[in-house]
Amino acid sequence: MFNKYIALACLLCITTILNAQSKKEIEIRSMFWNTSDAKKNVTEIPEKWQKESAVILYRAENFEYTNNGKKMYNPSFFHQRVKLQDKAAVESFSEFTFEKNRQVGFGFVNFYQEESTIGIKIIKPEGEEIILDVTSETVIQDEENKVAIPNLEVGDIVDLFIYEDDYLRSFSGTHIYEPVEKILSTKYPVLYRTLSVEVENDYFLNMESYNGAPKIVEVPTEKKSTRRYTLEASDIEKSDFPRWFYPLTELPAIKFQVTFALKAKNEAAASVFLSEDDAVRKARVTEEEIIEYYGDRFDTDSKSAVKDVLRYLEEKGIMDKREQLVQALYYIRHMSYNRFIELYLARENEIRYYAVPCDTDYVILNENRFVNYMAGLAKQLEIDYDIIVATPDYNGPIDDLLLRSNVSYGLRFNFLDPLYFFNLSPHVQAEFFPPNLEGTKVYSLGVIKNRAIESAQFDTLPTSNAEVNVASEIIQVSISDDFKNLKFKRDFAFTGHFKTEELNRRLFFGDFLNEEFDHYGSKHFFDCKKRQGRSDEEAQQKMEALMTTFKNKHNEELEAQVGANFDVKIDDYHYVVKNTARYNNDALAISDSFTIADAFVKMAGSNYIVEVGKLIGGQVQIKEDERERAHGVYLDYAKTYEYEVTIAIPQGYEVVGLDKLQKTVSNGTGTFTSTAQIVDNALVYKTKKVYAKRNYKVSEWNEMLPWLDAAYDFSQEKVLFKKG
Repeated sequence: MFNKYIALACLLCITTILNAQSKKEIEIRSMFWNTSDAKKNVTEIPEKWQKESAVILYRAENFEYTNNGKKMYNPSFFHQRVKLQDKAAVESFSEFTFEKNRQVGFGFVNFYQEESTIGIKIIKPEGEEIILDVTSETVIQDEENKVAIPNLEVGDIVDLFIYEDDYLRSFSGTHIYEPVEKILSTKYPVLYRTLSVEVENDYFLNMESYNGAPKIVEVPTEKKSTRRYTLEASDIEKSDFPRWFYPLTELPAIKFQVTFALKAKNEAAASVFLSEDDAVRKARVTEEEIIEYYGDRFDTDSKSAVKDVLRYLEEKGIMDKREQLVQALYYIRHMSYNRFIELYLARENEIRYYAVPCDTDYVILNENRFVNYMAGLAKQLEIDYDIIVATPDYNGPIDDLLLRSNVSYGLRFNFLDPLYFFNLSPHVQAEFFPPNLEGTKVYSLGVIKNRAIESAQFDTLPTSNAEVNVASEIIQVSISDDFKNLKFKRDFAFTGHFKTEELNRRLFFGDFLNEEFDHYGSKHFFDCKKRQGRSDEEAQQKMEALMTTFKNKHNEELEAQVGANFDVKIDDYHYVVKNTARYNNDALAISDSFTIADAFVKMAGSNYIVEVGKLIGGQVQIKEDERERAHGVYLDYAKTYEYEVTIAIPQGYEVVGLDKLQKTVSNGTGTFTSTAQIVDNALVYKTKKVYAKRNYKVSEWNEMLPWLDAAYDFSQEKVLFKKG
């Protein structure tokens, strides 16, 4: 009966909302369109932008955070006015996608609702205004709401707003909103842009502008307990967003994050950098705040907490200090992280809701636990260490640190060749920390007697080189007698960061989990007892069936990726992992084979033209509009690609055109070399492509182009198989 009353109450609420919606929409529409604000009504653009594809006349964003003690309200809006000046702009703005009216309930603990109101108005050059019926023009496609804006023409202005009326109810007294990071410029010039954040007491605001963006100013409000902060910018030239570019490192930008903390205890629990007073904007994080924040969270685990890994190291007889840490990392990667994947799958697929490990259930799922655990282990092993606070380079420098979500928190173990550990992941490799931290400026925090952080100083993390990060591929190709089919057999070897990436991409998680259970002698949750009961047997059968389904899907995805790399359909795909090398520094070794039909070969009389350059996969093509560059180049890491291709020459044919496969382009930024020869009646050619750095100055771009072009040109090369 109680549930029926709840259902009836909900129905009445929904009915009330629907009846009031039209009136509310009218009020919201008036807020954006019935205004005397000249900036919102502008129709003309400066002479200098007359030839641009489109011009954003006005863009405004607003975020408000208030509460009544029970609910936290977060209304926000986006308002944009764009003038379309060519057919490309008309096509670009003829459709947009949005989410509407999202509601999620979690019992009686908290409740979140998002109600979106959208308005679209087209202003014709002669002044006619057409208000779009958004409901009738909306279609649901691929679980998204798409709005078509019909009959747009060159010279039209599209005036669009999205108003979101959100609230959240939580009894915890703490809520951390998602951070917002925005570049001020777009691919179109902007005449005027503004972004405002309004916060009430009990809300903490981190907010700042960067890279030459206008300063944020506080604007007076009518409410004593409320503060409003605004950024205004005008006459913003368009920006390019080329490949290999991190906009937040160079372009004018703004970042902000809001945290709700009702009481002092909620402030202490919030895992963000808070200002001293609520509603007061925090613009930077100081060295002292770094020490205080991480000092409050640093607490080395006791000997009893790490006894399991200490026992493992002793049983294995590992005495070298560095190797102790390396193997300890891999041990807890399994015991405290990876094997919980199996437990999660058992629960999510209703195989066993309360699946638990057979022995210890110590789980490490966040960086604080990881740092404290590894620091506690280092204490027991008497290994010196420092705490490292870093930020990936795509966020900008650590000097501009503002958001806790931008931080990577880890440890440096101070050997002659230091080890850096940052959190756990399924295939973490001890010798390689995340590549986006390489070469970055970081805080190094000193620890007193394993108990307290005493100091902070700046340091720089090391950078791996192209000789360490190598992807090597040996390809053997045989051609059918009729030249219609190419059979491939490939052997791969991956080292450095390539190894970590490819472990994640190519290894099926069920396989590496089974490998870990065998390696460490641990047991599946359904195999804890000496003799399985019926429920354990059923759980095992269901888990094996589930893993088979997942593995088949994984294999299909790998096959699709290979086909996409060659841009053709492949058949008879098989692959095998020869050596995962997950516990040492050896190369990850993989082999695969497949057939390609009716591709890369064309008949020329009694001869055949073979597109040998495409057999090494796609190469980066730098198009004409990319050759002039205004920004630096940011790669994931320095790297080397090596290919060796052997094509058996069918009997009665010879190869003509080997000279086109001989190329050498090299300078300080990188290299492309290729060689070719006939060996034992086979065409053998080798290529090597080297990205010598992970980051390049914009002045180095022109030096990169020759070897990038040489690699692409090679991929287009053909040779003639001439009938003798």
